[in-house]
Amino acid sequence: MSKFIAGPYIELRGTVQRSQLSPFAEVLTSPFAGSDRTDTPAASGFGTLARIIRLNHLAPRELSSLLGIRVRRADDLSAVMTFSEARQIAVARALHLPEVPAEWNLSTWFPFKAPSSLLATGWTLRYCSECLLDGNHTLLHQLPWVHRCAWHDVALRDDCAHCGLPLAVKADWVPGENLQCACGQSPLDTDRILRAQAPESARRFTDEYLQWAAEKRAHTALVVPELAGDPRPALATLVELPRSWRQRVGSAAESRANDPRRLPTPIRGVHVRTLEPAEWAPVPDRDGLIGLEEVRRDRPGFLTTPKRLAPMMSAVAVDLAMRLPDKSLTDREMSLFLAGAGIEAPQSFDPASRSFSGEVSLLPPTCVGGRQFLNLLCVHPSAYRLVAGLVDAALEGRNLFDFHAQATRQEFDLLMRGCGQVLARGYAEGLRSTLAVHVPELYAQPRLAPRLRQPWALLGRTNGRLASIRVAWVPLSCASRGEAALLEAEDHANQRRQRSRGRRKK
Repeated sequence: MSKFIAGPYIELRGTVQRSQLSPFAEVLTSPFAGSDRTDTPAASGFGTLARIIRLNHLAPRELSSLLGIRVRRADDLSAVMTFSEARQIAVARALHLPEVPAEWNLSTWFPFKAPSSLLATGWTLRYCSECLLDGNHTLLHQLPWVHRCAWHDVALRDDCAHCGLPLAVKADWVPGENLQCACGQSPLDTDRILRAQAPESARRFTDEYLQWAAEKRAHTALVVPELAGDPRPALATLVELPRSWRQRVGSAAESRANDPRRLPTPIRGVHVRTLEPAEWAPVPDRDGLIGLEEVRRDRPGFLTTPKRLAPMMSAVAVDLAMRLPDKSLTDREMSLFLAGAGIEAPQSFDPASRSFSGEVSLLPPTCVGGRQFLNLLCVHPSAYRLVAGLVDAALEGRNLFDFHAQATRQEFDLLMRGCGQVLARGYAEGLRSTLAVHVPELYAQPRLAPRLRQPWALLGRTNGRLASIRVAWVPLSCASRGEAALLEAEDHANQRRQRSRGRRKK
């Protein structure tokens, strides 16, 4: 009988430090090829999943049995892996990761406080064609303010690079051909994925960007309008990257400065205004700020304009009245539009021959007993509701009395000017849209033509103090109804909300 000789201690899978293993030993810690994240820094959940599906020849039905996620064939897999926390957790567990990587969370990439679901509206996969060939996709490329790959210097795209068809991101593919387009071309290259190694500049840039985003997020707040539409046009212009990055990733501001034709389509028509603290500020008017609380009502009707903002609203009405075509307003209507400025109609004024309109007479600000009343029925709710959002973001959970006691004059003045700018622009656009029903000639005027926009805002802080208010105005789609009809529909919606709230109180 041969003598038994004890062999060396046998290490079980996953118990040896990765540094002691060969480069091909990733199979010892994960059951899937391509799950090693060291070669794809800051890869998204979708990018990781797409690479694993390709290298392991997985079929759609195997996502449930092997990765623990259930999807329908019509689901957008990129959206599922971006906005479904449960699916992210399941995939992380299947890959034996200690936790869901922070890079899979879209809000980690935001330089402001907002949930990942913010970009769910209008979602489409954006990618760098060079990165995706190597099986790498990062959520950095999904950000609306990033237009070029930072390390390959190619424009990001959301369609097939060969035929222009939408990218095949549905959970429906033949094993080994996920993401393959109907034209037969695939944005993934299996051989390149096996040899892929991200450039050092990619790792360095993503680390620097995430650190910058975290620092900005700590003192920047996003104010989202009521019934917000696609956020990408607004965010693409609101977010300002560091100057050294603008040319590298093709920011909107840099593209506009170099060549307006290079400006991405969603950004065209978006207007931006930035307000900063003034060197001199008047005494804070707490009562004026309290008066703005009226915009929170279901149907505000007439707003008692704070004294600080009254001249701005009067100026809007006067400016429009003085630029209207001849025979647009009657004598009495013209006097109402100019009353806020205390001036009379010029001698060249040619009054309209029609009868006096009660509806037109309610459009300009009304002054009674030394107070100004603004008709909010001609202002789109997204404009005057954003005023309440600005106040809430500035207060940061404090009440108005505490804010009045703690804020500096410059902070208070900046907040009031921000509210005034939003309200004045919303009023100007609503005024033109409503008046165009009675003065059709406005449609032929380039600068006076009716249009409605939706405001988005970013509030920045420095050392705990309000330091900037940046507002972007995004065109609202009126379809075939027209601007005046859209304002009327929003007012009817406010009325229904008001009636339903009244019934609940009973």
